[in-house]
Formats: sequence, structure tokens, C-alpha cells
Amino acid sequence: MSTKTKNQTPRIFAEKSLKNRVGRWWLAKSDSEQRAVVSRSMLVSTFALGLSFALPAISSANTQKEAEADFREQTIRFAETQDGGDAVRADPLAPAVMKHEWMRNVEYSLERDPESAMTRYGGLERDAAVLAGMKSFDPAHLKRAEEMSHQMKCLAEAVYYEARSESKPGQIAVAEVIMNRVRDHRYPNSACGVVYQGATRTTGCQFTFTCDGALSRAPRGKRWEDAKTIAAHVFLDLDEPRTDGATHYHATYVNPVWNSGLVRTSKIGTHVFYRFPRGAEWASARAAQKSRLAKAETGGGVDSSIMTITSEQTEDLNAKSLSVISPAP
Repeated sequence: MSTKTKNQTPRIFAEKSLKNRVGRWWLAKSDSEQRAVVSRSMLVSTFALGLSFALPAISSANTQKEAEADFREQTIRFAETQDGGDAVRADPLAPAVMKHEWMRNVEYSLERDPESAMTRYGGLERDAAVLAGMKSFDPAHLKRAEEMSHQMKCLAEAVYYEARSESKPGQIAVAEVIMNRVRDHRYPNSACGVVYQGATRTTGCQFTFTCDGALSRAPRGKRWEDAKTIAAHVFLDLDEPRTDGATHYHATYVNPVWNSGLVRTSKIGTHVFYRFPRGAEWASARAAQKSRLAKAETGGGVDSSIMTITSEQTEDLNAKSLSVISPAP
């Protein structure tokens, strides 16, 4: 193939391209025809642009009309349901629960048809019922929540410092003793009041950790987290009682003289638990305590408040049906 033929090939393809064809078509038209084409193109573009904006608006308008129609229909059904509910509640034999506002809201939302519970209207009514139940909230509740948190912290400290090495039942039992004291008229009526009773005196603190310097070592780690959990559990009264109302306890390796004035209730872990005598038990408790104190006075150098005891002595001490022990005085 000659050089001339090679150079002509691209020119042939160029002349047949779409761009050149459109150019030739445009140049072949007169000025008036070109103006007409431009006008029609602008008109089509304008129409397409307007349609792109109009279609969503039309769709939205249709949706709105459908929603309004649904709302009117739903309102009619709600009115019918309300009339029916009012008729039922007017019956003297109607259950009291039928008169509760929450029941009315649920009644409307369900329309006595379980499937309607999943509709958006049913959800709206359920949400309204929940919100209505929250209307009783008062800012004062925040203060109460803070106070509860403070009381549970005191209870957790007692569990941590007094029984963190105990099993979970043993820790719960110690927390239970504190809450039993809170409910007892002989003690302060708060967990913090019970735990820190006597802590400002050099002697007489009810819980050793409050006056022996233990608090200088801040609680930490998993045991502290466990203590807080147990404290909340017991403070909120979520646990079944396990100490039979005990208000006192001591370690198994000591025998404080005050235990003779109380009734032993249980032994959990390394702690023995006691409660105050009841009714006729008081006479036996006072007699046992008087005898114990008399023996302590003639013991000759024996510590009358704390002494080491053997397992055999422990059995003898509690052999009677009335076994007594008490809180720190």
C-alpha cells in the first residue's frame, strides 16, 4: 500500500464519525431551521427539568392524601373503640384494670385486633402509654437516686472491708446484717448510719474498718466491683433472707462475751450470725449473759470481750436450743 493511501484512511473514518455527520447536518440547515431546532431542544429540556421536580411533589401530595384518608378512617375506629370501652367501664361489674389509663391506650392501639398492634398507629399509642406512665417523674427523684447510690456505697464498703475474702453467700449475709439493723428501731435508719455508727469515737465503732485505719486503703479491683454488686442486690431487697434476721456476727475464731446475750441463727463461711432474743427468749438470754460475765470476771487475765475457742467449745456453747450472741455493744 502506498504512503498516500495510508494517509487517506484516517481521514475517511473521520469524515464518517458522528461528530462530523452532525456538523454537516447542522451546516446544511438554514438559519431559520437552526433556530427552530434550538427552540425545540430548549423546550424539551425545560419540560424534562420541570417534570423531574414535579413528579416527587405529585407523589408526596398523593402520599399525604392517602395518609389523611387513613387518619380519618383510624380516627373513626378509635372513636368507636372508645365508645365501646366507655360502655364496658360503665358496667359496675367491670374489672378495675379496665379503668386504668394505660389499658385505655392499649385498647385503642390494639383495636381489639392483635394484628393492628404492629401498625404505626399501634406503635404510636403504645409509646403514648409509656410516656404517660413517666409523667409521675419529679426532679426530687434525682436527689433520691443520689441518696440511694450513697447508701449502697456505704454498704459496699462494709462488704469489701469486712468480708471480701468470703464466698458470695458470706458477703451477702454481712450485707443482710446491716440492712436488718437499718430496719431495727435500735439502730440508725440508713445503711451509712449503721455502718459508721460510733466511727467518730476512739472506741465503740460497730464495724472495725471504720476506726482502725483500713479506709486509708481505697477499695479497688474485682473484689470492689463484686462488693458493689452484692450491696445493690441486698439494698434493693432482691435476695432471699439467709440469716433469720441477724443483727450481729463475729468470726468463728473468736468468742466475744456479748454473744451470750443473743440468739445464734446461722454460720456462713467464717462468720457466726446472731439476732436479738424474742419474747420468752429474753429471760434465757439474760441468764446466759449474766453467767458468762461472771465467769469472765473470775477468769484471771482472760480477755472478756474476745477469746480464741476450739470447735468443741463452740459446740458446747451452742448445745442448748437457745444459743445466744450479740452485736458489738
